Amino acid sequence: MKLLLFDIDGTLVRVRHDVLAGVLGSICRDTLGDAGYADNMELHGKTDRLIMLELCSRAGIAGDDAALRCSRMERALLEQWEMHLNAETVELLPGVRELVEMLARRPGICLALLTGNLEPAARMKLAPHELNGFFPFGAYGSDAVNRNDLPPIALERAHMHAAHRFTYQATVIIGDSHRDISCARAWGIRSLAVATGSLTVDELLRHEPDVVWPSLADTEGILNWIEHA
Repeated sequence: MKLLLFDIDGTLVRVRHDVLAGVLGSICRDTLGDAGYADNMELHGKTDRLIMLELCSRAGIAGDDAALRCSRMERALLEQWEMHLNAETVELLPGVRELVEMLARRPGICLALLTGNLEPAARMKLAPHELNGFFPFGAYGSDAVNRNDLPPIALERAHMHAAHRFTYQATVIIGDSHRDISCARAWGIRSLAVATGSLTVDELLRHEPDVVWPSLADTEGILNWIEHA
C-alpha cells in the first residue's frame, strides 16, 4: 500500500489573491493593530501557526502576549474564511478532480492531507469543490508549528484509519512548495512537486524533488509514476 499526502494551497486549490490579502490584512488590523504587518510576507508552504508567530514578531510581540494574539488570530482566520471561501473565490486547479477520483478507485492507495492550514481551514478550502470526501484524514497546521513535524502525525493517523502501518518509503508528499520538498526529504519520503503555486518548474527543480510536473493534469503520467515510485 502507498500513502499519498497532498498539500492544499497551490496544489489542489488556489484562493483568489485579493481575498487572501484582504483576509490577512483584516486579521492583522483586528488583532495586531495594523494591517500592514502582512505586507510583502512570504507565505508559501508555511503553517498557519508559523505565519501568525511571524506576524507577532513583525509587530514586536513575544511571549505570553504572542500566544494570546495567535489564539485570537486563529479564531479570526476561521471566521474570515467562513465568510469568504466559496466556489468563486477558490479555484480548483487543473487535473485535480480527475486525478483524485482515479486514485480513490485504485486498490492499495490511501489519500490524505499534509497541509499548513489549520484543520477547519483546510476543510473550508476543499468544501467549495467537494474534495473533502477524498481526504478522510491528514496532518495540519493545527498539529505543529513546523511543517517538518507533520509526517509522523500523518503516518500515525494513516495507521489508525487504514489499519496498515505505512512506511516513509511507501509514502509520497505532493505539493507546490520547496517546503513540501524539504519536508519529504527530512523523513526519506518521495516528493512529487507541481508548478501550480508560486514556483516554476525550474525553480522547483533547484530543490531536487523526486519528480516535477507543470500541473496535475497529466493523470496517466502521474499515476504511472506513483505506481513505480
